[in-house]
Amino acid sequence: MDPPTGAKLNPSVSIAILNYQRREALRRCLEAARSQRYPLEILVVDNASTDGSPDMVRDEFPDVRLVRLPQNIATAARNIGVASAKGDIVFTIDNDVLFTTPDDVVRCLEVFERHPRVAVVNFMILDSKGQLCRRDWCHPRDADQWGELEFPTDYVLEGTSACRREPFLATGGYWPPMFIGHEGWDLGFRLLDSGWDLLYSPAVRVQHLVDPGARPSNRIYYTFTRNAIWVALRNLSPGAAAISIAKDMALMAFASARAGQLAAYRRGIVDAIRGARPALDTRRPISPATRRRHREIHRLKPGVLAIARRHIQQRLI
Repeated sequence: MDPPTGAKLNPSVSIAILNYQRREALRRCLEAARSQRYPLEILVVDNASTDGSPDMVRDEFPDVRLVRLPQNIATAARNIGVASAKGDIVFTIDNDVLFTTPDDVVRCLEVFERHPRVAVVNFMILDSKGQLCRRDWCHPRDADQWGELEFPTDYVLEGTSACRREPFLATGGYWPPMFIGHEGWDLGFRLLDSGWDLLYSPAVRVQHLVDPGARPSNRIYYTFTRNAIWVALRNLSPGAAAISIAKDMALMAFASARAGQLAAYRRGIVDAIRGARPALDTRRPISPATRRRHREIHRLKPGVLAIARRHIQQRLI
């Protein structure tokens, strides 16, 4: 599908909320979604929760459409949310993400209208204190300098973004084997290569209610390592993939050693190799034109040493 040349937006809108457990967080998320001053559809895609979340949605939010999955399919549930939505624009948020004003949907639509070639608008993510959440910053620019500014990016923030439904589905959405780390990077390559743009915009600010127990520390080092290799294999030429993997593995080795998680790092490499065949079978290297666009987007990205220093300062990965 070719990007539009531009027309005033008056789109239908859906908010697709991905849920697994965390019933109370989901309740707050739904209340914030309901408060938006724009006519929209709200749906919850439930990944086989066992904590009564689906019953709560049915009893307390009868206007919300519930898509209940028979098993937890992780990232692939986001694809079901977008496919099930009726809106031209679909906000994909997690159950622990809150809109911060009643006008967030309207502000996001204004961004889409100003940028007709943009397929995804990524939101500013705030922490519990209302400050920019550097833990969730995935963009190729320095957060301190660019957090309050709008700029093109190569990443899709899976649970804190809005997309044009048609290009999302046309590119296949998130690759199901990916989970927690880099699935938005993988999708970003596919959208950029299809001629679309991705944007970070502070016009929409959402709060992330981080649950410290939701992501065991060793899982991050494992999945980030494994998924970085798969993303490179699926989207880059052999030479570019080798360079990308070498850089990412060096950074992950440093971070994993510092955190005492070298076992998880090694396991990530082993499982990446074991799962390399499906990644290679779905390989679609980006075009030379997309490589040039990607280099331009990354022109202001902090170097490896700067990223390592940030990890040391913040004790985050």
